[in-house]
Amino acid sequence: MKRIFVCLLFFTFFIAYSQEKATKKVYSLDECLAIARESNPQIKIAESQISTAGAEITSAFGNYLPSANFNMGYTRQLNVESGQKINIGGQTIVVGRIEPNSYNMSLTLNYNLFDGFAREAQYSSAKENLNSVYSKYSQALQDVEINVYRTYVNVLRTKKILEARRQDFEVARKELERVEARYKAGAVPYANVLTQEAELANKEILVIQAENDLKNAKANLLIAMGLKPEVDIDVKEEDVKADFSEEEINKFRAEVGDYETLVKKALSNRSDMLAIEQQIASSRANLTIARAGYFPSLSAFGGWSWANNEFRNFSDLGRSFVGLSLRIPIFENFKSNYQIELARAQILQLEMQKLQLEQTVRNQIIQAMNNLESAEKQLVAAKKSLESAQKNFESAQERYRLGSIGIVDYVYANNLLISSKINHINSIYNYYQAQKELLYSIGSLNSK
Repeated sequence: MKRIFVCLLFFTFFIAYSQEKATKKVYSLDECLAIARESNPQIKIAESQISTAGAEITSAFGNYLPSANFNMGYTRQLNVESGQKINIGGQTIVVGRIEPNSYNMSLTLNYNLFDGFAREAQYSSAKENLNSVYSKYSQALQDVEINVYRTYVNVLRTKKILEARRQDFEVARKELERVEARYKAGAVPYANVLTQEAELANKEILVIQAENDLKNAKANLLIAMGLKPEVDIDVKEEDVKADFSEEEINKFRAEVGDYETLVKKALSNRSDMLAIEQQIASSRANLTIARAGYFPSLSAFGGWSWANNEFRNFSDLGRSFVGLSLRIPIFENFKSNYQIELARAQILQLEMQKLQLEQTVRNQIIQAMNNLESAEKQLVAAKKSLESAQKNFESAQERYRLGSIGIVDYVYANNLLISSKINHINSIYNYYQAQKELLYSIGSLNSK
């Protein structure tokens, strides 16, 4: 009966585990990027700013159109009797009947003929601001995408490291069984068993750490995609190359060019550089708007009005009118001067921000090139290290089996091999990430 219960319990856990594996979503790199473009809050914020800027340019275009207002009113006098009597020289005189109701309507049109070029400058400012917002949206896309690349690669990295740690743990576990068997046969001292037990415990700790690193990496990827971090997912390994040949490395180097070439590409391609240049253009238009306060303004107006005690006689009592209005500013308490100085200060601040951004871009390019060069060297060194460590371990394994070396030397060779494997894993993903970081620094991430 107990065996049947254990079998049922095992079967239940197996079914649950199978269902969990079946429902776990496996994402490709392109799927992660597509979801991030749709769901990441940073993209949503950038999209909302486009709507606001679009409304601003519509409002600026409205200044070229005439404004129209229609007013309609009704009044009823409550004390009609008192309104029928007037006092003249102490004598009360009764006048005729006063109508208690009063109606009025008016329609007015106003068109701006000249306002010191403020209307044209306002439209230009709104247009440049809209262009700047679009550029910021494009930059936000690249910011989100590079973060997806980083987190996606980190998931692959931690996943591969966990696999290596688990394989190493399994090898250590089997070795412990072999050492225990040899100890029971009297072939090795008990110290060998203790050494291998400690080694197995250390490897178990490393497996636990690797598992935790993988969970955190997956959570970070989900956040970068704009999803909830508690969902259990997996990623496709084939979307990132497992290795890079020397030919591929040289080809990428030739495509990106030298430092000065990269700087030129960045200054012309990067959306954040374009955005700040468009902001400067918008601020220059604002300066024109501020200067318009010193100019006279001319507008034309016209309309129709009507008033009566009864809701009729529109043609008889209504009147139409047209006219011109000229406004000449003489003294406005220095308000125009303040607006001009404010616009100049904004232009200066944006130009300094542009200079700072250019320095930041140059620094990013230098660091990305240094990281790429370092990743190239690490990739070559890691391959050599892995090959040597593999041969050393195979040799140590054979000598340990023959009894020519002790368990300490064997454990050292095994640890050297696992370290070389992990270094090789890191070198591959570091190089891939270095490529993406360099493309991001010059504003060409979307083109690759």
